[in-house]
Amino acid sequence: MFSTSCSRHCVFKFRALTIFLLAFLFFAWGTGNTSLWDIDEPIYAQSLKDQIAEHNLIVPIYNARLLPDKPALNYWLMWTGVKMLGMNSWGLRIGSALVGALLIFYLILALKRLYGESVAVITGLITATALHSTVIFRSATPDPLLILLTTIALLSYLRGYMYLEIRSRELHISYAAMALATLDKGPIGFLLPGLIVVLFLLLRQQLSFLWREGRLVTGIPLFLLIVLPWYLAVGIETHWVWDRLFIFQQNIGRFNKSMQGHRGPWVYYVISTFLGMLPWSIFLPQIFHDLWQNRRCFLQEQAITLFLLIWAGTWIAFFTLSATKLPNYVWEAYPPLFILIAVWFDKFRRESRLPRRRGLIFSSSVLFIIGLALSIFATWFLPISEPKLPSMVMIGFPYMFTAAVAVVLFWKQYWTSAWIVLGIGSFALSALLVFVYLPPVDYLKPSQTMGKKIAALQGNAPYRLASWDWFQPNFLFYAGRGDMPIQHLQSLTELPDVLGIHPLYLVCPQAQTPAVLASIPNAYNHKNIMTAYEIYSHEYITLIQIKRRTYGINQKNEQSTSKLLPSR
Repeated sequence: MFSTSCSRHCVFKFRALTIFLLAFLFFAWGTGNTSLWDIDEPIYAQSLKDQIAEHNLIVPIYNARLLPDKPALNYWLMWTGVKMLGMNSWGLRIGSALVGALLIFYLILALKRLYGESVAVITGLITATALHSTVIFRSATPDPLLILLTTIALLSYLRGYMYLEIRSRELHISYAAMALATLDKGPIGFLLPGLIVVLFLLLRQQLSFLWREGRLVTGIPLFLLIVLPWYLAVGIETHWVWDRLFIFQQNIGRFNKSMQGHRGPWVYYVISTFLGMLPWSIFLPQIFHDLWQNRRCFLQEQAITLFLLIWAGTWIAFFTLSATKLPNYVWEAYPPLFILIAVWFDKFRRESRLPRRRGLIFSSSVLFIIGLALSIFATWFLPISEPKLPSMVMIGFPYMFTAAVAVVLFWKQYWTSAWIVLGIGSFALSALLVFVYLPPVDYLKPSQTMGKKIAALQGNAPYRLASWDWFQPNFLFYAGRGDMPIQHLQSLTELPDVLGIHPLYLVCPQAQTPAVLASIPNAYNHKNIMTAYEIYSHEYITLIQIKRRTYGINQKNEQSTSKLLPSR
């Protein structure tokens, strides 16, 4: 008996490890094929360059100023990747790919006891193949770490609540994960997980669990021991300016008013969550219908399901109230929904209940319509707003094809085969995006090419950067060296003051080139290095080299020499 149990446990761990490795390969697959995507990725990447050049990984800076956007943990993750693979897309993004694989690995291991092996594995697989997973775990941003750490914090707390024999260990893991999440993205790392736990205990009329069994006496010191050293260090080094800007501008400010134009209606996150979880979100209406039918059992008999619903609902509701809206903000609500989907699937796999065949066919039809809409949008509407994009008519084909096949399989009651087909379709869409569509789009981001041309012209010689009427953080990252700043001109009358003994590389819209050239003093000459279309501004951008004239001095020297030579 013991030998059989041990063997099964080893097989399960081997399966979990195999899925972890496959997930890592999937997320790392083609990660370095494209340049960084404005605006977030290059801001964090350039900030890391600045910190490395300053030999200071404590204070986030950007363009010679404090950068109070995010704390330090993600910079340290990117720094690790850069040390291994270099300061490029591969090095900056590989950490996020690893974090995504670790999320799936943790879900599988943590859910085994809560739901069993099959639900754990299914959850890992659908998490890996969701549409937004392809995006989020290929980006050099703090979001992947926050997703992993909040998932660990909440699931560990749930496991500690459910099982007395592992309570102390799991609750301390939860406190440590919330601390690391706070080091990654700030107060949201403990405020929302804490709110979810409190709401759950209130609904179950067990709030006293917090101070009786919640390990607050040891958990809070553990949390502070992890969080305080860096926050105190950055505060002391910046005279608490960074801390004040981070709290009042980047946290309270983002909640009260939208920043960088990131706003949306109250249904924003309902729509973005549904789209981000494709193809699996098409089954959520049926799942919620079944849960509603059993709603009277939640409070006392289905504690785990109640916790998952509070987790997803609270996270989405909180950011719905926020003025600043981005799809990444609610990814942390996906894991509980993925778990509910996996539980629903597993019921059919074990044939403990038969699914409504019409409902499954309707869900597959919705996916087919979404795929069709994607292809129509890419073929007819997208070229109107962005004519330089390559033809993307096939973008919806993976969903359309797999949905059609799934309809047939559901009709014949081949449930497992239908879900496998949907997973294959999601994988195909990811491959299509990464290897077919994104590389041509990358050519419409000229910053990397501009940086290469500047490097070829300058070698190791010093130079400076400036911009007029156009700027993307990608340009500074690829065109600059180390902590080199860029001068953003407010008026072309400032241009003579910026010029000096070293060449200046100025970037501006092509339409502004005549005005820039007219503002260059006679003591300087200029050269148009390149002009290229830029996808973000929908206009042509020109890179100009401006440097001090030297031919006049040489000419005078030649004339003086000729006067000294005897005439023939």
